[in-house]
Amino acid sequence: MSDFLDRLPFDWTEPAARELCDLLSETYWKIDSVAALAQQAGIPRARINWGQPAHLVWHDLIESARNQNRLRQLLARIEAGADAAVAVRLRELTHGPPVVEAPEPPAGPGEWKEFSSPDALERQIFREHSLLDVAFLRRGLELAPAVARLLVTRPTGRFHGTAFHIGDDLLLTNHHVLFDPGPGNARATRVEAWFGYEKDVHGQHLAHTVVMGLPDTIVGGEEHDWAVVRARPGLPEGTPTVALDGAAPVAVGDRVYIIQHPNGGAKKVGVHHNLVRHVDDEVLQYWTDTEAGSSGSPVFDERWRLVGLHHRWVCQGEGDTREYRNQGIRIERVRADLTAAGVL
Repeated sequence: MSDFLDRLPFDWTEPAARELCDLLSETYWKIDSVAALAQQAGIPRARINWGQPAHLVWHDLIESARNQNRLRQLLARIEAGADAAVAVRLRELTHGPPVVEAPEPPAGPGEWKEFSSPDALERQIFREHSLLDVAFLRRGLELAPAVARLLVTRPTGRFHGTAFHIGDDLLLTNHHVLFDPGPGNARATRVEAWFGYEKDVHGQHLAHTVVMGLPDTIVGGEEHDWAVVRARPGLPEGTPTVALDGAAPVAVGDRVYIIQHPNGGAKKVGVHHNLVRHVDDEVLQYWTDTEAGSSGSPVFDERWRLVGLHHRWVCQGEGDTREYRNQGIRIERVRADLTAAGVL
């Protein structure tokens, strides 16, 4: 249940606790707004260091609210606010068993590819021309409706992720989203795909369509971390199909873009820090931003051709030398597995 809210001291080892902090700091990052929420919940403002980045402010505020038995009051005020998408996500985290990111498979040795400290390559990259034709935006908007938020029920709990339509009512995501880890790899017993789960330009949550998946149709491959589920009839009219072929090979220094549902929230696109850092026969690694819940998202090149299936992050080094990358499975590997499994 959501009893992590009532533990003292507040338990940051709980995935739901970390996702709660991520959600709130991503949504309420203006310090004046955060301070107002604290005041409304009766939390003394003097107890918080307001000069920190938003994520650290929320970390301290959550702990302070719990220490004063006011955390549930604070969250109730936020849930009653105008942001419907945040209210939905808060209810998932705090009402009943928390809905959290599907756990990634454990990192194996040697998963970091071609690590190097900043050098002339990075300096050259950051001088590159970065303007794009307006057609880039148009094509991205055309494909975005193919991407859906997943709400998945498995024997071990409820989880969120991302998926996208690849044709014939099939939705592609990660194996670790639809299957439990460990012996047996029990598959999901219930799958909801939320299409059109987005905000408008004013930050208002738009109406979305929930389409149920058919659990008996789930097929997946653990090695390349892919899974598909067939949706029941009822995909929104005009839902586009993301083609699994047609892309040119990706190279180091190219840019990739990811349409996703980070932190289980409204649909977003990662367009910053989006350089490819490594490519081999199995994976591509990039700096494009993702968050918990982005697993199963499509990775596109600059012409919005599918080049990968996002599935995890990797890191190298310690302390000041630590560097992070995100990683996707090359779509060629996924397509070959789909063909071998008789899905295509």
